[in-house]
Amino acid sequence: MHALQVKSLSKQIDGKQILSDINFAVPQGEILALVGPNGAGKTTTLKCIMNAVPKDSGEITVFDKPFDTSLKVDIAFVTEDRKVFNNLRLEDYYDMYKSLYPAWNDKFFKNFLSKYGFNLSQEMQKLSRGQKTLILSILALATSAKLIIMDEPTQHLDPASRHELIYLIKQYVNENGGTILLSSHEIFELEEYATSFAIIKNGKILYTDTIDDAKHKHRIVRLNENTRGAKIVAVIDDEILVKTDEDIGEYPRLNQIIVGYLKGTQEEPVTGGVQLASE
Repeated sequence: MHALQVKSLSKQIDGKQILSDINFAVPQGEILALVGPNGAGKTTTLKCIMNAVPKDSGEITVFDKPFDTSLKVDIAFVTEDRKVFNNLRLEDYYDMYKSLYPAWNDKFFKNFLSKYGFNLSQEMQKLSRGQKTLILSILALATSAKLIIMDEPTQHLDPASRHELIYLIKQYVNENGGTILLSSHEIFELEEYATSFAIIKNGKILYTDTIDDAKHKHRIVRLNENTRGAKIVAVIDDEILVKTDEDIGEYPRLNQIIVGYLKGTQEEPVTGGVQLASE
């Protein structure tokens, strides 16, 4: 079962094509990273999924149902801008989230507050950007929602907080059976916690697959090495990323695959193992 499917999603803003025929799926119990440079369309994609921005065309299904407000108790969303309501305290957010989500995990949330020294009387708007990022992410995880969508979740975090949040994201999936869709341009950290990924550039998905399958389907070869008819994705410095079943070169790292597709010139999207249910 897929927790989320996005089919043929397109969106224009002020006459500019922001998203063009976006297709990807997030299997239940997985962590999919939507990865690409700033301005690639990551945030707009997430907002369209949540209906915060109306899509122009396409289909979005959550747990095999069209998105509607009744599904919101099963979804938590952490926005990129980290906006909070003026004059509201952390206690107000705690009460609000607890009332909205029937499966709220009070023990998890209060253990976090104790560990990091947060006080429920603190005004949210007075927290630093990093503190807002962390507390909003923890509020989302404490909902025990079936699907959590996070826009750049590790942005603005110090190394210790980043490590803690990555651990909690993995715990949420591995122990609670949850599903996470997140966006990121931090390509070197994704392999720590993501299980699958979709590369987006200029509003188009270039490649999507599980991380393990993507590594097995690609090789890194030297410029003077025989590619044996493999599909060349991109030249990266003195190496070539190719898509092939041949036993040549070396298996790539995830960041090499991502950089390769972002540097490549292919116009048609390439789909790997993360298929839509109808395909």
